[in-house]
Amino acid sequence: MCTVAIQSTYFPPIQQISHIMRYKQVIVEQHDTYAKQTFRNRLQIAGPNGLQNLSIPVIKPHGSKTKMKDILINYDKDWQDQIFKSIRTAYHNTPFYEFYIDDFMPFFNTKIPGLFELNIRTLEKALEILEIDTKITPSADYKHSYQTDLRDIVHPKPQHKKNDICYKPVSYHQLFTEKFGFIENLSIIDLLFNEGPLSYFYLKKTIVNKKLSP
Repeated sequence: MCTVAIQSTYFPPIQQISHIMRYKQVIVEQHDTYAKQTFRNRLQIAGPNGLQNLSIPVIKPHGSKTKMKDILINYDKDWQDQIFKSIRTAYHNTPFYEFYIDDFMPFFNTKIPGLFELNIRTLEKALEILEIDTKITPSADYKHSYQTDLRDIVHPKPQHKKNDICYKPVSYHQLFTEKFGFIENLSIIDLLFNEGPLSYFYLKKTIVNKKLSP
C-alpha cells in the first residue's frame, strides 16, 4: 500500500481533498513544527468582497518549536461566531447552504481544545458528506519523507504554492463569479454549498496523471 502524508488543515482546500480521495489510507502529520499563515488554522472562502481568509487564533505552549499536535485553540475571542457569520454571509444564498450547514454547526458551537483534533474532525466530516471512504490516520512520529509526500502541496500564499502535476482546477458555479471571476481551490465548503451532491463528481474531474486507488 502506498504511504501518503498530508498537512493538517482546517476545512481543507479542494486540492487536498482531490488528493485524499485517490488513496485508501492517508496519514495526517501532527508531529511537524507548527507554521503560521498556512491552512493549518485558516480556510479561504469567496465572499461578497472576494477572496476571504478566516483564521483561528492559537496558543503555542512551547513557543516557536511547538508541534502541531500541541497547538491549542484560543477562545478568548469569539472567533467561532465570527467565522460562522462570515460563512453565512458568503453562502446563505447558495443552492445547498441549508442542506449542509447543520452538519458544520458543531464546529461553531463546541469548544474543541486542540487545533489538530478540530482539523481532523472537519476533514472527516467533509469526507463523510462526500462519501469518500479514505481512512485518516494521525502520524505516529515525524518522518522526513514519505513514499507520497503531500505535506507541502497546499498553501494560502501564492508565492509558496508548488506545482502540482496531479491536480487540475476546474471551474464550477460560484455565487460571486460575475463580480470576481472563478476563484480556484477554496475550502471544500465552497464546493459543497455550491455544487452539493455533484461535488464528488467535480473532484474526480480535477484528478490528472493518476488513477483513483481501487
